[in-house]
Amino acid sequence: MKILFTIIYCLILSSCSLIETTEIDPNAINIRMYEDYPQVESCNYVSEVIGTEGSWYNYLFISNKDLTQGAVNDLKNSVLALNANTVHTHTNMGFATSVTILGQAYHCKYNNN
Repeated sequence: MKILFTIIYCLILSSCSLIETTEIDPNAINIRMYEDYPQVESCNYVSEVIGTEGSWYNYLFISNKDLTQGAVNDLKNSVLALNANTVHTHTNMGFATSVTILGQAYHCKYNNN
């Protein structure tokens, strides 16, 4: 019985190191994020977007920083999928087991696009 518990314990510990957060698409790195509306007033609205990271079974093994970064990466990837280049964030919904960010995607005209 001790051997069984030891094997299960080792498997659980090793699985913790395999938990990864959402990676950002290299094309989404330059997507701009704003909290204030005036920066997107003259932009074209595209759609609502949600970025989220974490779940009830893995949040204990991921730092708050990594959960937040994963949610930002997910949000930017969603904006990129809509062919937008800017996101106006509204809410960082801090659940006990995950981070969720709500925003609106916009396409803005900048000097370089």
